[in-house]
Amino acid sequence: MLRFFSNRWSLLFLAVLIAGVSGGAVALGEHATSERRQPVEVIDGRSVLQAPGLDGWNELQRSPKNNPGKAGRFGSAFHYDSFVYDKAASSPRVAGVVRRGSVVKVGDKVGGSGCNDGSWYKAAPFGYVCTSLGFHVSDTPSTNRYGVPPAKVSNHLPYQYSRVITKRAPRYYRIPTVQEEKQARRAMEKKGATPEAVSSLMEGDYFLALAEKETRKADGAVFYRTVRGRFVRESDVELRNPDVVRGEELGHDGWALPLAIVYGEDRELLNIEGSAPRVTGTAKKHARFVIKEELTKGNVAYVSGTPGAVRRDQVRVARRTKRPSDVPANGKWIHVDLSEQTLVAYEGDDPVYATLISSGKEGYEPPTGLFEVEQKYISTTMNATDPIDGFYEVEEVPWTLYYHGGYALHGAYWHTDFGKVRSHGCTNIAPVDARWLYYWSEPEVPTAWHAIRFQRETTWIHFTS
Repeated sequence: MLRFFSNRWSLLFLAVLIAGVSGGAVALGEHATSERRQPVEVIDGRSVLQAPGLDGWNELQRSPKNNPGKAGRFGSAFHYDSFVYDKAASSPRVAGVVRRGSVVKVGDKVGGSGCNDGSWYKAAPFGYVCTSLGFHVSDTPSTNRYGVPPAKVSNHLPYQYSRVITKRAPRYYRIPTVQEEKQARRAMEKKGATPEAVSSLMEGDYFLALAEKETRKADGAVFYRTVRGRFVRESDVELRNPDVVRGEELGHDGWALPLAIVYGEDRELLNIEGSAPRVTGTAKKHARFVIKEELTKGNVAYVSGTPGAVRRDQVRVARRTKRPSDVPANGKWIHVDLSEQTLVAYEGDDPVYATLISSGKEGYEPPTGLFEVEQKYISTTMNATDPIDGFYEVEEVPWTLYYHGGYALHGAYWHTDFGKVRSHGCTNIAPVDARWLYYWSEPEVPTAWHAIRFQRETTWIHFTS
């Protein structure tokens, strides 16, 4: 059973782990004027349809900036996840989350029960915070981050990620002494007790979000502090810097549905005008083109466009679908086609974004039907026990949108094999795309907040198979 660390909720599923816009910025939903369409290059006399990279994407898709100003009253979060509540009363509902070290504007002190040994304050833009439940309130914004780095919200990966590569590697509460580390290494081999400096021995698949490096003065050994405030030996982890994968904004630069996206591996680019297909080049993995024709020749199905043709079974096709009747005419909604492993975002009846996904494998398929986004997190830590692969833990899964209990759309930084099923129920999306969806979708997460939960505004998600 997955555990949701930030509020101790239980989740059902997670992917299988196999391996305020400032002045002059381009707001989400606006289209940049520069051409970002990937070229067909000619290399050694052959055409190569390239997959797009970032191409300035993070700069074009700006995130809101947290600028609380210098005047007023400020609430500085001191719990790792400090809660904003929906009412100043006993047993309130959590409306949002502010990460330790972040600062939010607060208003007047208000009366109410449930904030024992503290005081309730109105939070901006809504909700209430309690001074004994996660917030220091003062007239000066705090600069103390308590060792927790801010999420890099202007980047598609909010943290530096790593995978633990040493079996049963120690995770420490603090940098251990040389003797404590020797004792911990013996404990890894089950040859003695673990010292008190050890938080856990990481047996299974572990992915960690890292903060800064620190050096042990005694011998120069290097450790990483994790975002969650633990320490791990540098030699016990491998940094994860996955190749960039992203979808495509629709409605400009010629991009439209139906859209073919190459998946799995590089594929042959073909000319099928003659009696037999002729190879003219390569369509790189995750390259895409607008489909002009779908046809069958010699019992083989093809899709073709400006760069040429590709076999139909080597691409995923994102198609337009009808808006569900329960979605308002101007509503934002997302269609996830499980049979094609594609996702298309809509504003009303207009498709605005298309990409690939990786959903649950056989036996772990997500439920079909229409759902609403219930919670949005910049990142959240998850874990589970897989019946085959054993225990795994993933820190700070980025850009997470929960829509039905523990089911979520979220960024996946541990693989780039989108277009294939591979998860245990959640829908994996490339971090670039997941970030786009996070800032495009409703409800809007206030600046400086790490999450928002159960608001009236929503985005619908329609799963079909």
